[in-house]
Amino acid sequence: MPSDNRLITNNPLDLAAHIYAPRILGYLGGLAIVYSVLAHADTKQVENPWLLSALFIVSIAWPHVARELTFRSSAPAKTIIQTLLFDSFFCAIWLPIMSFELIPSLAITSALAMSNISAGGLRLFIKGLGTMLIGIAVTSVLVQPDIQLHSNTAVIFSCIPLLFIYPILLGSINYTLSNLLLKQKAKLITISQHDSLTGLYNRRYWEQRLVEEFNRCQRSGEKACVMMVDIDYFKNINDSYGHLIGDNVLKQFGTLLQQLRASDIAGRYGGEEFAVLLPNSNLEESLLVAERLRQDIENTQFDSIDKCTVSIGIASLDKKNNDAYKWLDHADKALYQAKKDGRNKVNIWLNTEGRSSSRATV
Repeated sequence: MPSDNRLITNNPLDLAAHIYAPRILGYLGGLAIVYSVLAHADTKQVENPWLLSALFIVSIAWPHVARELTFRSSAPAKTIIQTLLFDSFFCAIWLPIMSFELIPSLAITSALAMSNISAGGLRLFIKGLGTMLIGIAVTSVLVQPDIQLHSNTAVIFSCIPLLFIYPILLGSINYTLSNLLLKQKAKLITISQHDSLTGLYNRRYWEQRLVEEFNRCQRSGEKACVMMVDIDYFKNINDSYGHLIGDNVLKQFGTLLQQLRASDIAGRYGGEEFAVLLPNSNLEESLLVAERLRQDIENTQFDSIDKCTVSIGIASLDKKNNDAYKWLDHADKALYQAKKDGRNKVNIWLNTEGRSSSRATV
C-alpha cells in the first residue's frame, strides 16, 4: 500500500478487500497473545468470563463486520479510516490488561502501526497512535494495572505469528497494491495521450511530440517531415450514412495509420484531420510513405461506404524554421492546395528563393 491515503481515496473497495486477510490474521494473532498472557498471569482479569468472551467474539467477528460495513457504506473511504481507528482503540485496551508485558505489547502495537501507516500513511499512523493512547488511558483508569515487562517463554512464542507472519502477509499485500497502482497509472497515461475513437495520439500529446522532434532535429541536424492528412468529403459521409458509420470510418482510418512505419508518429489532429511525424526521413522517403498511404486508403473496403480517399500535405523540416508550428503550418498549406487541386492527392510544400509555393505530386 502507498505511504499516503491516495489509494483509500481512489480505490477504497480494493483496499478493503486487500486488508481483509491481514486483519483476520492480526486479530487471531492478538487473541492468541492475550490468552497466553492471561493464562500465565495471576490477575483477577482471568476470572472475568465477560471480558474474555468479549475479546473472543470481537476478534473472531470484527474483521468480517468491518469488511461488510465498508462494502455497504456510501462513503467507503471514510469507513475504512473508522474501522482502522477502531482496531487501534480495541487492541490498545488489552495492553493494560496484560500489565504491559513488553514483547506482547510490542507485537500488538507494531502490527497496528504497520496496518495504519500502510493504509493511510503518516496521518493515519498519528491518528491511530492517538486512539491507542486514549484506549490505554481509559483502560488503565478502570483496571489499574501492575506493570510487568517480563514474559515467559510460552508467551514469547505466542507472539511469533504477529511478529513474523503478519509483516510478511502485509508486505505481500503492499506489493500487490503497488503493482495495481503502477498499472492504473500507466493506463491513465495511455488514456491521457490517446484519442479514444481511433487509438491514435490525441492532438495535445501529438503536438508535444512535434515540438520534441523539432527541437531534436534542430540540435542534431537530422532530416524529418511532417504530413497532414484529411479524409475527403467526410461531411458527406456523415450526412449520407450517419455519424455512427462516420465513426467506424475514423476507426478504420486510425488502424491504417497505425500500420505506418514503426518510427512514424500519427495523431488525430481534429475531426477528420490527422497528422503524422516522419522522423529521420527526407522528402523523397516521405513522399513514398504518403503515396502508399493514399493508395491503401483508396483501395480499402470501408464498412458501409463505397469508397474513401484522402488528401495529404507534406512539409520537410527547413533549417530556417525556428518554430515547430510554422513547420506544421507549411504541411497544412500543402494539404489545402491538394484539396484545392481536386483531392485524393499528395502535395508537398516547397520553399524556393525565399518564396513559399506548393506542388501537387499525384
